[in-house]
Amino acid sequence: NFDLTETIINLLKKYDPSKYKFYSSESIQFNGRKNLIKRCILNVLENGLIYGNKIYVEIKKSVNSLTVTVEDNGPGIPKSEYTNVFRPFYRVDKSRGLNKSGVGLGLSVAQDIAKSHGGNISLSESKHKGLFVKISLPF
Repeated sequence: NFDLTETIINLLKKYDPSKYKFYSSESIQFNGRKNLIKRCILNVLENGLIYGNKIYVEIKKSVNSLTVTVEDNGPGIPKSEYTNVFRPFYRVDKSRGLNKSGVGLGLSVAQDIAKSHGGNISLSESKHKGLFVKISLPF
């Protein structure tokens, strides 16, 4: 059992504060493998900052689940590619991907970790014109 809100705050500390906004109304305790959950969230945070120049992170809980959302202001991903980006080593734009670090495992690993905790990850368009990533976990 660990404080997921505090964990996210600590992950964000490694970035310039002008690059993110964090929204949380409370401390949320989560029962899971802390290092794996950190990796899951970190992969999504880093993707947002690689492809956008600002991310918006929020954590919320409901009666039986919690959600961590990460929105960026980057170019986004075409809806037709939402399923593909969870495949290992897949890149939406091969030429653009050559200019970015990584090998195309971030979202694949993040999804595997979420699923191993009984959750999932979904994608949609961000109100900031980039990508909206929603990590849902049972609570």
